[in-house]
Amino acid sequence: MTTEKLLRIGFIALTALAFSAAVEAQDEKAWSLDVGVDYADHYMFRGVPILGDNEVLVPNATFSVGNFSVYYYGYRGDIPADFTFSGEEVAYNEDDFGAEYTFALSESFGLTVGAVSYMYSDRTTEEYGFEDSYELYAIASFDVLLAPTVSYYQDMDAVEGGFATFGVSHSYPLGEKASLDFSAAVSFDFGYNLGEGVAADYGLEESNGDLNDVLIGLDVPVQITDWFGFHVMAQQSIALDVLDDLEVDDETILTGGVTFSF
Repeated sequence: MTTEKLLRIGFIALTALAFSAAVEAQDEKAWSLDVGVDYADHYMFRGVPILGDNEVLVPNATFSVGNFSVYYYGYRGDIPADFTFSGEEVAYNEDDFGAEYTFALSESFGLTVGAVSYMYSDRTTEEYGFEDSYELYAIASFDVLLAPTVSYYQDMDAVEGGFATFGVSHSYPLGEKASLDFSAAVSFDFGYNLGEGVAADYGLEESNGDLNDVLIGLDVPVQITDWFGFHVMAQQSIALDVLDDLEVDDETILTGGVTFSF
């Protein structure tokens, strides 16, 4: 049985356990379910425009019970013809399944640990070369000024590289139903974007904690009712050392989406 199949089984089992716990705790509403869809004019992943200048549709869902969450993100778009092996534009289909738990270690410090699986359609793999994989990750968060976070993701299968990010954020209320949310993050590449194979192709050395990119964002979420909200967001991705070596340009990303909460 492949690792991906085991992860799918594990995800289903974790979801079942979470749902069971939610049913037991339904009187005190210890659970939540958010279902939404986003539209973005670029699909940026770790500073790289996966679909070039093509847009992406992102259906998503998160189910939480207490400090435990399971989530799903899908990515639907088109791979540009000059990105594919056949030289034709091809539909891009990606499904990500994850689960995580947050430990509240003190009043101002939390540690989230989790795993996420990346799964691609056969056509996407054939034409783009992306293979199913999974990552383990940890996120340290501090409930202090600017809410700093430190995260690290380690690919355990297809890529076997790591990726670290240091981020800050702050939210300004806009009345009772909306806010202005600022975020900024700097990322470091540990053989993920610039792994051994890619480095050899470019005549470079594999990255080992090199600067990857800076991502600055401004998000405006609006909660219309208890169960419905929407948001609009603008982000600027600034390529640093690793992406400069790979000749990846800076990008501006515009996103809008809706969320239904239960």
